[in-house]
Amino acid sequence: MVDRRRCLFLAPVVLLAAGCATPEPTPIFAAASSRPSAENRPMMEPAAPSGAPFVAADGRDLKACADGKCEVLVKTGDQIPNDGGAGPLSVSVQAGKVGLAPASGGMGEAVSGPAGMVHQINRQVIVVVAVHDAEGIVRLSKK
Repeated sequence: MVDRRRCLFLAPVVLLAAGCATPEPTPIFAAASSRPSAENRPMMEPAAPSGAPFVAADGRDLKACADGKCEVLVKTGDQIPNDGGAGPLSVSVQAGKVGLAPASGGMGEAVSGPAGMVHQINRQVIVVVAVHDAEGIVRLSKK
C-alpha cells in the first residue's frame, strides 16, 4: 500500500514538472511578416528621415497632380487638381493629420490621417507621407 500512495503522489508532481518544462507556445501571428511587400513599401515610407529637409518630389507644384500621379507639399486651403479617379481635392492640415475632401464639396469621400495613412478611392491611391506643423506631404498614384 505504501508503494501505491507514493505513485499517487508522484504522478501529479511528475506531470506538473513536465508541464513547466515545456516552452511557451509561439503566437500564431509571430511567423507572419509585418513589413509590407516591396511593391507597397515605397508608398508608406516617410519622405525624409528625421532631421532632413521637409521636401516632396514635386515640391509645391500642385499642378503636377493633374494626371493623378505626384508627391506634393500641401497646407490648409490648397486645392489639388486631380484626374486620377478621386477628382480635385481640397486640403486641410491640423493636429498631425492631413485631410482631403472633394473640392466640389459634393458627396464624395473625405479622408484624413497621419503619416502612413493609405487610402484608395476608385483607382486612385492617396498616401499621407509625412506631416510637420501646418504642412504635409501627400503622394497620389494610380492603381
